[in-house]
Amino acid sequence: MSENKKPVWQEWIESLIIIAVLAIVIRSFIVAPFKIPSSSMIPTLEIGDYLFVLRYPYGFKIPLTDIQLLSKEVARGDVAVFVYPEDKSKDYIKRIVGIPGDVVKYRDNKLSVNGKEMPLTSKGDRTYFMQGGNADVSGLFEENFNGIKHDVLRKPFSLRDGQWTVPARHYFAMGDNRNNSRDSRFWGFVPQNYMVGRAAIVWWSWDQNTNSVRWDRIGHVIE
Repeated sequence: MSENKKPVWQEWIESLIIIAVLAIVIRSFIVAPFKIPSSSMIPTLEIGDYLFVLRYPYGFKIPLTDIQLLSKEVARGDVAVFVYPEDKSKDYIKRIVGIPGDVVKYRDNKLSVNGKEMPLTSKGDRTYFMQGGNADVSGLFEENFNGIKHDVLRKPFSLRDGQWTVPARHYFAMGDNRNNSRDSRFWGFVPQNYMVGRAAIVWWSWDQNTNSVRWDRIGHVIE
């Protein structure tokens, strides 16, 4: 006795439903794409970089809610994507420089955490293009952030000086382009349940000024 075969259209619909469910699960709990729209994280991230963001390192959030499950600590130095505290419809990406209980100080373009100043080594100047296509020049420095070495841009003057004590379940975020980033120095701390994930790798990069692919950026691991 032969089995009843499903109509082709029904098989297609079932396959599409399975694919949609898998896509939602992957995007909600494992990995999500993110595009860099501004120059605030240059030189670590360039305008037009497309990233994969790992969601699971910071726990899991129930889709369409702010409820976070199995929440995990964010580490100093992480390049993290989070919900922008002043507009929950937007996601931002910055470097986490302060975790709960830290005292973050920024003065004369030098970063200190818990009284320890982060060493800087000059690497010359860097010319870059901001959003809109205007060129700018800043000093390029290697910053040793608790053993994590990464490059930052800064000018001779500070954009915003101050000292902040990070409260419980919050984080202090800053852009690596220190004089061209609106971050926790301006709008305050990032709540823990606003954390989306940790930036992992550049999978595509498009230079809007030359209309060309930045082949050397593809596969770049974000640190």
